[in-house]
Amino acid sequence: MFKRVILEEWANLVPMIAFGVLFSVFAFAMLWALRLRPEERKRMAELPLHDSPDKSDP
Repeated sequence: MFKRVILEEWANLVPMIAFGVLFSVFAFAMLWALRLRPEERKRMAELPLHDSPDKSDP
């Protein structure tokens, strides 16, 4: 009826690899943001999220 799921050894590595990739991307983005010059930080903080002057445009 039900068969036991047999996990291969490589299946144990997939979550660890995924975590490593996610951590690497996060660490890179964090270090990049921390190393920005203050002028560049201020310029990015002042960027508009929606720059349409027309009020009828949603």
